[in-house]
Amino acid sequence: MSAQRYRAYTEYKDSGVEWLGEIPAHWEVKRLKTLASVELSNVDKKSVEGQEAVRLCNYTDVYYNERITGVLEFMSATATREQVRRFSLRAGDVLITKDSESWTDIAVPAVVAEDLPGVLCGYHLAHIRPGADYEGAFLCRAFAAVGPRDQFHVAANGITRFGLGRDAIRTVLFSSPPEPEQRAIAAFLDRETARIDALAAKVLEAIERLKELRTALISAAVTGKIDVRDEVA
Repeated sequence: MSAQRYRAYTEYKDSGVEWLGEIPAHWEVKRLKTLASVELSNVDKKSVEGQEAVRLCNYTDVYYNERITGVLEFMSATATREQVRRFSLRAGDVLITKDSESWTDIAVPAVVAEDLPGVLCGYHLAHIRPGADYEGAFLCRAFAAVGPRDQFHVAANGITRFGLGRDAIRTVLFSSPPEPEQRAIAAFLDRETARIDALAAKVLEAIERLKELRTALISAAVTGKIDVRDEVA
């Protein structure tokens, strides 16, 4: 799908960032630390006697889901009262993978779609809470975009395993449109990506049916179930 089918803004300006290029004239470019708080989770999977019982949103929950909701099966663990205060999940929070065996799996995002009492951000994740004028759904999409995403890949340190420090996350640059536009962009992308995903699922289903047909045709021909002599005569 080409972006050229959509209407452009009427006026643009130089963003001052080489990889970003021009942005709408009324947008800004800001470092993440001015838009959101960033915390690296230290809540591990162990259960310790005397700590509060919690559920953990872990690496795989974020890696395989764009939206974190209560229907996911979170693992049971325990945490200190301070960890509960710092890492409980609220609607609009954004979680990203901060450690991985591959730098391409760094900063994979998911947005928390609803308040989740008793659910904490688990280890190997960064917990990002947008400020009052920044939308978590928009920020999550921004993390997945070419440009912002590549900043994290470049910043990831390691040889056999890669990771991001808190400062590396906080200093990354993001475009910052007015809040009403953030909401509009997030809603637009939710609708359009859902449509694309549905089309992709239909294509994959068709491919699987064609593979089954191919296998059945081969089997029928080589086992004498069909007579193909006239087909190649």
